[in-house]
Amino acid sequence: MNKPFQSQLGVFAKYWEPGQVKTRLARDTNHEFAASVYRQFIQATLETATGIAQRSVLAFTPTDQSAEFLQCLPDGWTMVAQATGDLGQRMHAYFTDAHAHQIEKVVLIGSDSPHLPATLLEQAFAQLDVHQCVIGPALDGGYYLIGARNIVPPVFTDVDWSTDNVLQQTIAKLQDADISYSLLPPWLDIDTIDDFRELQRNLEHSGHWLCDKLNTLQQEFLS
Repeated sequence: MNKPFQSQLGVFAKYWEPGQVKTRLARDTNHEFAASVYRQFIQATLETATGIAQRSVLAFTPTDQSAEFLQCLPDGWTMVAQATGDLGQRMHAYFTDAHAHQIEKVVLIGSDSPHLPATLLEQAFAQLDVHQCVIGPALDGGYYLIGARNIVPPVFTDVDWSTDNVLQQTIAKLQDADISYSLLPPWLDIDTIDDFRELQRNLEHSGHWLCDKLNTLQQEFLS
């Protein structure tokens, strides 16, 4: 019998269909630009997350776009379709599946923070040596990361998703269940044109390929 993985890092991603992703960014740019930017966000996130955990999972939606996601999948990654339902139901299914496979430490991130450093991901797993859960607060009141050790965290129902109440409600649920947790440093989700400009400033002197790619997309779609 194969020994279960001790750690798993998952990335949630949605197919970059214009008009279906990064709609707040598109309000001040256009849908084609926003979708193209998000495609690069996914690529950058997967590259950063590679090698952090024993098992790396890209959880994608919708299911009929699997071929497109395969094209950006790094070596060593497993690709699975997200469950149906709202965001909470899909995240609950992700953790439930990992728990069923007896994976000890499980972390999930989205693809809205392409400049998230690998050190924060490593810190998340380190915190799970001490705490049952770990959360990475986003500056907009949500979270960019959630992780758990040997449990399915009871935080995915009765949450006002896509509002600035998400983090507060999640922490309250952990406290009510007497589950120990740790908070990582806050980080920025890229949702608006102001967020995008902040991302560009952060990347300007980093040498990261994403900086040049975003500049190229601006010239292509916004000039």
